[in-house]
Parts: sequence; structure tokens; C-alpha cells
Amino acid sequence: MKEMQHELQTNESQSDILRFNILKKVPLVSICIVSYNHEEYISEAIESILMQITNFDYEIVIGEDCSTDSTKAIVREYELKYPEIFHAIYQATNVGRQQNIYEHTLPECKGKYIAYLEGDDYWTDPYKLQKQVNFMESNPEYSVSFHRYKILDQEENTFRDDGCGFLFPNETIQGVDVNTDLFLANWITQSLTMVYRKDCFDFSVVSKYNHFWDIHHIYHLLQNGKGYLFPFEGGVYREHLGGLHSKKSWEYRSKMGATFARELYLNNNKDKFLKENYIRTLQWKISCFTTNHYDQRECISSIFTHLYYSGSIKRFIRNWYNFIKNMTL
Repeated sequence: MKEMQHELQTNESQSDILRFNILKKVPLVSICIVSYNHEEYISEAIESILMQITNFDYEIVIGEDCSTDSTKAIVREYELKYPEIFHAIYQATNVGRQQNIYEHTLPECKGKYIAYLEGDDYWTDPYKLQKQVNFMESNPEYSVSFHRYKILDQEENTFRDDGCGFLFPNETIQGVDVNTDLFLANWITQSLTMVYRKDCFDFSVVSKYNHFWDIHHIYHLLQNGKGYLFPFEGGVYREHLGGLHSKKSWEYRSKMGATFARELYLNNNKDKFLKENYIRTLQWKISCFTTNHYDQRECISSIFTHLYYSGSIKRFIRNWYNFIKNMTL
């Protein structure tokens, strides 16, 4: 009995030493994944990380948000198979995307750089991380880098372009600097393409917002350095009916887009670029609501709000005319 107890204590001690050695090893890059009910996709996401060819250490930090399908079991299998690089946080209850990312998962990331990947997206270039980290290491004035990507319509099984081709009219362009103006005027990226410096993001800004999404995150990174967009396609953004945003109705998407834009503007010293972005996004919402006969009261409210912020009588008359015309159709 004493020999068995001694053996068990020895094994526990060895396990503690192994855990200590794993924990004290600081990776250069932390790959943050958040996942909820992604049983069909999570393995492809993780395998696309494991295929990365790098000359540096990285860790995979995954926030599993109490999925009701087999996502948790799949994550657990990978955690047991790759304990030296895999760190999973399992929520006891579903806390939602924002809390899962910014309160539970990102704070656990130890790397100098953070790469981001949703559990239903995946990377396609095995040198993606190496390319971006090489650039970031050589160019300390940049806070974040991106690359191009494909969009997959899961239900239709079709791919389409990311719409950024206009920034690369020929193959000689090695990359494009991204500032706040360019980013807000053209949605040129998705979070799956990001690699950013952890010390360029202040986690305390999250509490300023009721909603904190990619647009907020990237905006604040661009206040602390420059952005850079590579021309290579390094991943796939998946649109599917179970997604949080991509296949929601135009009513929902335009309404939330205007909500995000308004919060950004009001919480950041009324930045002129954010004001222009809010007016532009509000106009998109008005057009969606008018054309599709969505909530009329909300549409009217948005028309007057647009007038208040833009000061454009001409646009107000046009919006009002289109609203009345579509009411009669």
C-alpha cells in the first residue's frame, strides 16, 4: 500500500513538473479561438492551426462557451492530445461571444502577438502566421496586420472574393497600409486574418460599450499603430445559418451596423472619421428599411437622426421621398 501511495505521489509530482514547464514557456504568438455549437467546423479550424509552419512557439487558447452539441468533447480531445500548446477554458454556462472573448479567453493569452480565429472559420496558408509575425517583428510601428480571404457560403457550397481586389490592381503591390479612414470606408477584413500586438490593445476599452465587435477592436488597434494588409489569401470566412451575424436578415444587420457605428462615434471624442462612418452606416440602414418595408417608425426615426448628424437637407428630402414612395408600393 505504501509503495502504491509513493508511486501515485511520484506520478502526481511528475505531472506537476510537466504542467509547470508548460506554463512557464512563454509563446511568441497566442491563437485565440472562441467556439459555440461548432461541432461541424471546430476540427477544421484547429487542424488549420496545427498545419502552421513556424520558427517560433505558439499556444492555442480556446474559449468553449458551453455548447449544446459535441463541440466541448472535440475540444477536449485536442487538449489531451496537445497539452503542451493547447489551453481550453470551458464555460459552465453560456456567457455570449463578447464576454467569452474579452473576459475569459483573451486575458489568458500569454503571447506577444495574438492571432484570432472563430471556431467556424479556418486558415488555408501554412505560412500565414510566419509571414505576419516576420512583418510585425521587423516593423514595430504597426499594431496589426491582415491578409485577404475567401468567403464560403456553407449552404450553397460556393466561394466568393473578399472584395479587396481594388486595393491590389497588379501583382507588384506587396501590401497596403491600413489607417482608420480606409478601414471604416471599406470593410477590408475579417477577424480570422488578424495578427496584432497584445500591448497595443487596452482591454479596459471594452467596458465602454454595450456591444464590442470586430469593428471596435480593430478601430482601437489602429489608434495605437498602423495596420497592414497582405495580398495573399490565408483563410476562409464561413457564412452559415448558425452564424452570429453573417446570414442574419438585412433588417438585423443594418440595425446592428448602425448601433455599432453610433457607439463608436459617441465613445471616442466624436472622431470625424467615426462620424462619417456613422452617417454612412445610418444611410445604409435607411435604404434597407425603406426598400424592404421594415419597421416604419424606426425608419422615420433614422431619417431624422441622419438629418441631425449630417445636416444635409438634400439627403433628408431624398430619404423622405423614397420612404413615402415605397409606402405606396
